[in-house]
Amino acid sequence: MRLFFQYSINIKRHFVSAFFLSMIIGSSVSYCETIPSIKKGVGATLCFDVISWQHHETAKKDITNWVISFIDEVNKTTAANKNFDKVPIIDLNKNLVWFGTLAYCSLDTKLTLAEATMKLITNEWEKLEKR
Repeated sequence: MRLFFQYSINIKRHFVSAFFLSMIIGSSVSYCETIPSIKKGVGATLCFDVISWQHHETAKKDITNWVISFIDEVNKTTAANKNFDKVPIIDLNKNLVWFGTLAYCSLDTKLTLAEATMKLITNEWEKLEKR
C-alpha cells in the first residue's frame, strides 16, 4: 500500500512538471511569427513571463543581455546603412535597459519581449530626436 502511494505521488509530480513545461514552451512557440531571428529564443518570451521572472537573477541577466544585443544589432544596422541623420545611435546602461524593459512589458503583457524592445528603441529614438 505504501508503495502505491509513493508511486501515485511520483506520477503527480511528473504530470505537474510536464504540464508547466508544456505551458512555457507552448506560450513561447505560439507567439513566434515568420519574422526571422527576432521572434525566436528569448525574444519570443511573453512580457507576462518577463514580469513574473523579474526577481530571478539568471532570467534578469539573460533578458538584459538579449535586449542589449538586440539594441546593438539595431545600432550596427543603422551604422551600416549610414542612417545617422534619420535614426540616432542608442546607448543605455544595463540598469536602464532592465527597467525600460520592465516598463514596456508592463504596458502590455501580451507582447513578446522583441515587440516591447522595439517600442523601447522607438521611444529612445523619439527622445534623442527632440534633443
